[in-house]
Amino acid sequence: MVGLGDWQVNTTRFPNGLGSLAEKVLQLDVAATGKDATNPPKKLQFGLWVEPEMVNPKSVLYTEHPDWVLHAGDYPRTECRQQLILNLALPEVQDFIIDSLTKILTEIPATYIKWDHNRGTHESPSPSNHHAYSIGIYRVFKELTTRFPDVLWNGCASGGGRFDPAMLQYFPQVWTSDNTDALDRIHIQFGTSLVYPASTMGAHVSKVPNEINKRTTPLRFRAHVAMMAGAFGFELNPPVIPADEKSQIPELVTLAEKVNPIVIRGDMWRLNLPSESNYPAVMYISQDGSQAVLFAFQIRATSVHNYPYLRLQGLSPSATYMIDGRGAYTGATLMNGGIQHRFDGGDYDSKVIFLERVFLDGIGNGNGGNRNGISNGI
Repeated sequence: MVGLGDWQVNTTRFPNGLGSLAEKVLQLDVAATGKDATNPPKKLQFGLWVEPEMVNPKSVLYTEHPDWVLHAGDYPRTECRQQLILNLALPEVQDFIIDSLTKILTEIPATYIKWDHNRGTHESPSPSNHHAYSIGIYRVFKELTTRFPDVLWNGCASGGGRFDPAMLQYFPQVWTSDNTDALDRIHIQFGTSLVYPASTMGAHVSKVPNEINKRTTPLRFRAHVAMMAGAFGFELNPPVIPADEKSQIPELVTLAEKVNPIVIRGDMWRLNLPSESNYPAVMYISQDGSQAVLFAFQIRATSVHNYPYLRLQGLSPSATYMIDGRGAYTGATLMNGGIQHRFDGGDYDSKVIFLERVFLDGIGNGNGGNRNGISNGI
């Protein structure tokens, strides 16, 4: 009888241990790397998804320590997802989780841990226990992240339920929401960014129709939305990805790698809010101001193509910028006149545009003095 809470390797599924599997993964080359002698192949890394605060009633741990779970006296213990919650207010429970994860991370070369918490708290021995639980979990996180500083710890709780400043002391990234629909995610990520930097947000490209709202959106749109966050990835089943989408993935990965450093370390400027415009837009500017990336979206295609001019922000008015490697425009032109992108892809269309500062004093060729905006098919 082994269940959630019994942190030991299932030898039926992993007869050679989990460490053996991890070592095999670490030997796999990352695709599209190692193309020449100066660019050696990168290796895959190994991570684990865990729920250490949970326990199944049918487990060794619960059989031996039924008093370790949250409960209210003799009242029935509410199960959810066949789980009960360990009472992190108890020092012995804290020690058990610390020791269990320490053993795993000492024996297995994992460099990523996703720490999940997927059920609500329904019972507690006292109101004060909620506070003691929080203090207890902070002790657990502090101890583990101190012991394993090279592990990337990713927080999660029913999606973004634990996206708060206290958790960010220990987890540099949090899964933003279990709702991965691209249209909803534009709203979610814009809202989350009011409090938290983009670098802390996890976002993925998931399958369509979306599991939550059944909406279908283009792969490029889904990818561009996910690139607005600090942690970009794919949740797709390779054998069933349509051929036309599969062919786009290498290019999208390359784009994400180019975008990511600017998104993670740059300043974010909201140009059009999704709650107010059919054309949401946001831009990120690198720390030194030399680069910027603009995300422009069209939610619904309309018969009246009155595309808005996006007046950029955060640029140096007297500096000169190139747009996707073309032209030369002053920051004043881009911020006062703006740029216009003409969408032609129908509903859920998107465009990622790069800006590069080429002159600091505004001296250059092109439309440096034009304050009427730029509309040239960008």
